[in-house]
Amino acid sequence: MNLTHKKRALLSLALATGLLIPAMAAGPAQAHDALQSTSPAADTTVTSTPETVSLTLSEPPTDSASLNLSVITVTDGEGRTISDGKVTVTGATISTKVTPGANGAHKVLWRAVSSDGHPIDGNYAFTVQNPSRTATASPAQTSAPASAGSTEVEPAKGPNNDNALLTLGVAAAVIAALAGILFLARRKRAGNVNS
Repeated sequence: MNLTHKKRALLSLALATGLLIPAMAAGPAQAHDALQSTSPAADTTVTSTPETVSLTLSEPPTDSASLNLSVITVTDGEGRTISDGKVTVTGATISTKVTPGANGAHKVLWRAVSSDGHPIDGNYAFTVQNPSRTATASPAQTSAPASAGSTEVEPAKGPNNDNALLTLGVAAAVIAALAGILFLARRKRAGNVNS
């Protein structure tokens, strides 16, 4: 095998190693915590504003009183914030107190830090149709089933890490190629000195 074939073989080996190392090191992807249920349930109609809005995650979120990592914001049918800005974490459930607001669609925006340290967030809505309030509801709101219970909801999507492995692989390949070029340049220089 002449020197050119050796160089090609070493460069190919360096590139292959650079691509395989990140793939083996990545291992199985960790699943982030997900929203399991809400109270009031998503897409339901209740006859009065609940005292609290609660969300239950698949695992207890990362949180501490000093960091206030969990956030829940509830707005009423007129878009006014009716949540008090304080979130209580009890096991896997996060909740906030709310005050009565206008009839209509109530929107809940939430954010927490997954037990694996990644931020997760989402939103859902429920409708308040309190007959004693003067605000009128749209036909869609009055036809929704009346229920104040909890229900299963679709899990919130975590951050998109689809290209992480590809990015690591490309970076490793570039580093391996540079290392191979440096190695070959040194060997060439050493060969010129010896000849």
